[in-house]
Amino acid sequence: MNYDPNYTLCGRMADQTVRLTFGQWEYRTTMDVVVGGNTNGLSVIECAVDFAYEKLETIPFFNDEMGENDEMSVIHLGNLECKDDDLRREEWLKDMLIGAEIINIEPEAKQ
Repeated sequence: MNYDPNYTLCGRMADQTVRLTFGQWEYRTTMDVVVGGNTNGLSVIECAVDFAYEKLETIPFFNDEMGENDEMSVIHLGNLECKDDDLRREEWLKDMLIGAEIINIEPEAKQ
């Protein structure tokens, strides 16, 4: 892949595909996430984790602290199900990130 930095300079926008690998012990899962904009490097990867979190399935539960129904995110790492019990959201997912790679960059289509 040619990671051309000119795609995101001077206000130009690009779609970047990031391959994220999450894991605990020997359990793994991989997600490909597309991030649009004019950021690059680690900022793209951080955005990709945030977008990945938004895509996760959720399960309902009663939140005793809030006194109301709520939802927590769940990720399946192979046969291992991990729940965001502490409601740490993106930080919870970032703790399981063991690999990230920008695998594609495409400039925005010209109008």
